[in-house]
Amino acid sequence: MSESMKKKHIILILLILILAPVAFLLLSLATWDLAMTFQVTKLTSPPKSYFEITEEDFQKFPVLKDIMEDLESLSPGEGMSYELDLKTGNELHSYLTKKQSEVGSCSSHTYCFKYGNSYYGANMATP
Repeated sequence: MSESMKKKHIILILLILILAPVAFLLLSLATWDLAMTFQVTKLTSPPKSYFEITEEDFQKFPVLKDIMEDLESLSPGEGMSYELDLKTGNELHSYLTKKQSEVGSCSSHTYCFKYGNSYYGANMATP
């Protein structure tokens, strides 16, 4: 094998050794925290502080209407989790946090709200 071929092989091996971890890091960063989980429990009794979910909320967050309609079938004490894309999850978190701050803190969850005749406690998390 000629000297120039050896140099080309060495360069190729070095590129692979350098680029493989960089590609792995970029792929990891690209898929990290791309979703948030909205965890909701139908409460067994009304919380001390809560806000109401309204049609205005559904206009701002159509996904919230789908979630609330789905939650109506739960029995008190049961819960469900919903995966939201990161942008929607962050926006919904900010919105619900503001609504909760207007009525006072919820002792057992991040958010406590009423929809229809039922009360719910919810948290937002990253998976």
